[in-house]
Amino acid sequence: MNRSVSPVSSLVLATMVGVGMAGAGTLVGCAGVKTGGTPSSGTSGGAANGGALGPDAGGGSSTPITTPVFDALPEDLRARVDLLTSERPLLGNTPDAACATQSASAERLPLDLYVMMDTSGSMLDPTASGVTKWDAVKAALTAFFKDPTSSGIGVGLQYFPQEQPNVPASCNTDAECGAAYGPCFRLRTCTGATFAACTTTADCPRGQTCELLGLCALNNNLCAPAGAVCANPGGACTAFDGYCVGRDICTIPPYATPAVPVAPLPGAAAGLIASLGTHEPDGLTPTAPALSGAIQYARQRAMTNRGRKVAVILVTDGFPSECMPSDIPGVAGVAAAGVAGNPSIATFVIGVFAPEDAVMATMNLNALAVGGGTGQAVVISTMQDVTQMLQVALNQIRTQAVACQYLIPPPSGGAIDFNKVNVQFTSGAGATATSPATVGYVKSKAGCDPVRGGWYYDVDPASGGTPTSIFACDASCNAFRADLTIQVDIVLGCQTVMVL
Repeated sequence: MNRSVSPVSSLVLATMVGVGMAGAGTLVGCAGVKTGGTPSSGTSGGAANGGALGPDAGGGSSTPITTPVFDALPEDLRARVDLLTSERPLLGNTPDAACATQSASAERLPLDLYVMMDTSGSMLDPTASGVTKWDAVKAALTAFFKDPTSSGIGVGLQYFPQEQPNVPASCNTDAECGAAYGPCFRLRTCTGATFAACTTTADCPRGQTCELLGLCALNNNLCAPAGAVCANPGGACTAFDGYCVGRDICTIPPYATPAVPVAPLPGAAAGLIASLGTHEPDGLTPTAPALSGAIQYARQRAMTNRGRKVAVILVTDGFPSECMPSDIPGVAGVAAAGVAGNPSIATFVIGVFAPEDAVMATMNLNALAVGGGTGQAVVISTMQDVTQMLQVALNQIRTQAVACQYLIPPPSGGAIDFNKVNVQFTSGAGATATSPATVGYVKSKAGCDPVRGGWYYDVDPASGGTPTSIFACDASCNAFRADLTIQVDIVLGCQTVMVL
């Protein structure tokens, strides 16, 4: 870009910048400085706001700008001047072919997935097919690991809850848990016509007492007090086992340390399947530290394996029941922090629930998915074929996780000038294909335009980093997904088009 010729007043520059967006869509620039014609039409003979832009204005010849005047402008206005003084007509929306040195079809990033698997005690509940939730989930994961179309995907695995060693699986008294891991939590109910959870009799209506909750031995009906004989006849009322409240681990590091580290399939399949075979459900649901640890591991993986997309899959059959934060908004905040971090880590959410819990589960897990940047959870009913539905969900994630995230092609010669990279897309195929259109650049995800979209690097080159991939903003990504015929190309050599 030549910035060193006859002067242009700051008033004319301001006018030129102000009218520059009057033309259609995206403006581009390649080489040289030219201001003949009006910004909105691209024809010759024009002048901005009635004032000539220089001695050659109106004839389509070069209208230079002195370096002191140009450099005195703020950075964003300098960028506008670069674009508005392009040699191409302002209505154009692709860089000149003459300046392009290389064009390559955009290649999506290879994918790594860190699966955080709920192994709380409720995973032993049955499904309609007669197998437990846990066995149905294991079967689906095993099929996914063995699927030839999963080849090349990196997968790692961890479980929650993680448990303290040498703490009993059940208890009847606080002493059995020990001072460090007690008290012993036992289910209790007020004695009345309906069951109401309580801790002491003070929690119950007058005339009722707080008693241990149990199951009738012959019909599995709930009963209280434990130790009594159930009616109808139901046999003895046997109390539920207690649980040491400090047994499940609430700190993050154990969940950030995988049971099976991320490694590519199919080679990793044997280790993943073997790990599933050694686990049995037990414990409660410490969702927050589990998800925090998963995001921490995924981010570290992304930082040390640039050029790969890393995401978390949270598979659960319950809501947070322990460890802070233990509410849905708090855990959604954990997921949102993963998306907002650098590198950004998305969380996909899959739930397996009984039909009576499906509505509440959908609402709560959708909140986690929205926080995690994936929009909507997959909630599977135990009345469905859980294995088949989970396989479908995993296959969808395999595609969705890498949508609109592309590798920068290696240059054919020399180093890449990151001020001369553009993203183009062509809609249609064959004779019906449109001319290539250019997606404008924004510096970061925060700069994405909600309507015009844009793209940004995984690392900002202006901060001294060396990018290896580009991400499409949501609006642009949605347009790509809506048209299955779209071809996305990365073009090197032309001045980067910006969303202004």
